[in-house]
Amino acid sequence: MAEIQAQAVPEVPARLVFMGGQASEARARVVERSKAWRRSQIMKDLALLLLIPIVIFIPPHFPWPIVVTAVALMRAFNHSREHRTLLSLRGPCPKCGTEQEFGDLGRMGNPHKVHCASCRWELYVDVPRAGAAT
Repeated sequence: MAEIQAQAVPEVPARLVFMGGQASEARARVVERSKAWRRSQIMKDLALLLLIPIVIFIPPHFPWPIVVTAVALMRAFNHSREHRTLLSLRGPCPKCGTEQEFGDLGRMGNPHKVHCASCRWELYVDVPRAGAAT
């Protein structure tokens, strides 16, 4: 399902920036998440709390409701901060020049960090927001 979704999102220009100021051009697929999407994901995550009456019967009885509560709250918190999702990123490393498909995908941080598979250096991804002047 995620692969189909990634193919439906068009690639946009991005920049990979090494901390010394070196940069290279890359291509990324980014989904802008709406407030309604984040709200629906939070509600789905909090629905995990409905499992508490079931897991209370699994021995040892004490930790499972705490675990379910912690997982539900952690997932809801992370989805509340997911304004953009990076689905794919490919381009050359500005430090070593290796062309690659980066694997540090998911919720985009500000700034979003990725690691080069060849030289292992930390790079920053700069993708302009949709509708922003470039």
